[in-house]
Amino acid sequence: MKIFISSVIGGFEDFREAAAEAIGTLGHQVIRSEDFSATPDSPQIACLAGIRQADVVVVLLGARYGPVQASGMSATHEEFGEARATKPTLVVIQGGITPEPEQAALIQEARDWSGGGIAPAFRDPDDLKTKLIRGLHELELSRAAGTADPDEMLNRARGLIPAPNSVNETSLILAVASGPRQPVLRPTELEDRQLARDLMQDALFGDAALLDAADGTSTRVQGSVLSIEQARARIAIDTEGSITIVRPTHRNRGWDGSLTALIDEDIKEDLDRGLRFADRLLERIDPTRRLTHVALVAALLRGSYTAWRTRAEHAASPTSMTMNMSGRDEAVAVLAPPSRPRPALHHQASELAADLTAVLRRQATERS
Repeated sequence: MKIFISSVIGGFEDFREAAAEAIGTLGHQVIRSEDFSATPDSPQIACLAGIRQADVVVVLLGARYGPVQASGMSATHEEFGEARATKPTLVVIQGGITPEPEQAALIQEARDWSGGGIAPAFRDPDDLKTKLIRGLHELELSRAAGTADPDEMLNRARGLIPAPNSVNETSLILAVASGPRQPVLRPTELEDRQLARDLMQDALFGDAALLDAADGTSTRVQGSVLSIEQARARIAIDTEGSITIVRPTHRNRGWDGSLTALIDEDIKEDLDRGLRFADRLLERIDPTRRLTHVALVAALLRGSYTAWRTRAEHAASPTSMTMNMSGRDEAVAVLAPPSRPRPALHHQASELAADLTAVLRRQATERS
């Protein structure tokens, strides 16, 4: 494999050399800024290009944050941000240090993501070499056991979207398929009453609650799927960690005298809440993070003939609107790339929800 080494350079030369020796010991190819040939590009561009060429990125974090770039982040922080979205990333943190404030925040960010793994803390160059060899070996074993297939995950997520005639009103669907594909819940665990109670409690009263506590709620297991159901909403999880959330878009049903509309901010908030709920649910059923990636699909069912408005537009004219007479009865939103590292559910829920909403809006308002 080609392995990129990311860290501050000044004062960290011995550690970077130890990392290069560890990578060479395992027979892999080292990519690091010290070995870059002369180029008209800036060091920042060259390093980010090196990450894109790599198969794995190793991030070494000590006490120093490093000089801040034009982006407002250090070079290592920029490199970590580039790597974590697309590459297996192994983070190795120096022990016994007092990090600078910015570095402490980066270390916490890396611990939260841990998309590839966090190796045990190292003390000195020899200890780093030992820890890194072990960490890379474990990463190799996990990759050999199977990697997430974005196309397979996307197809699975699409398959979770119900048919438009399966709902009785305009409904918003969020489907999350997890990978690498593998069972994370045994059949007996799926039938565990405590899992159902925890799921219902979180769905009704959690920070990302999705169900109305005033409505009747029931649970059932059918095949390999556990569902929490209400008359107008449903949350389902299967043994492979795939999640389906179905919710109505019109909560008040026009009871206040206003016409019903698709409210842009409501759609975005519902998707944001759904992504955060999916993150909590995956942490509940897969705390060791065997599932490393997720594919997301959002859909709007039975939304034809319904206007799409902002809250301000609806407030200005709640009883009069132009109906979308040629809209689609099913609008489906998929992002590019379709697969994201699982921590994106926690750290990028708002951004992902905004992007899914934008795609849904275009799909829903196009002529069918």
